[in-house]
Amino acid sequence: MTWFDVVAILLIAAIAWLESIRGFGRAIFDFVGGLIALKISTVASGWLATAMPLMESEASAEAFWMVMIFIVLVVLIIIATKFIYETTLLSLDVLDPVVGGVLGFASGVIAAHVFLRAMLAAYADTDFANTVLNSFMGQEIVQFRSYRYVVQALQNLGNW
Repeated sequence: MTWFDVVAILLIAAIAWLESIRGFGRAIFDFVGGLIALKISTVASGWLATAMPLMESEASAEAFWMVMIFIVLVVLIIIATKFIYETTLLSLDVLDPVVGGVLGFASGVIAAHVFLRAMLAAYADTDFANTVLNSFMGQEIVQFRSYRYVVQALQNLGNW
């Protein structure tokens, strides 16, 4: 296990714990907002890296813009979530901490995915990038190895 595996695991655990405290109502909005922020930051970072290359290489610029856009959008989403939650008061009562923690785990995976993808983009075509990609968290969070295995098993379930 490498240091970036530990950072990704701690990031996921911290976000899951925070969302379990905040509860289901805020966690669901944070999760959906995180997915939107991931998509926008992924698409916009490539465009911004070519339009405003702040780094020497385009890959480093893309990594920088991905992280910056994601952070700005997540902060805006957290602020918006507070107001949306106060108007809806969405709750599952007793299950709030449990479901909030599960959604927090998913939000943590999104944040760890951005962290690892930014590292891969910044160090593209180097041994470090190969180390990140072949690490446990790189396999699980960037390449979604277990998810693909489960989906493939479910698809093959009908062939029995």
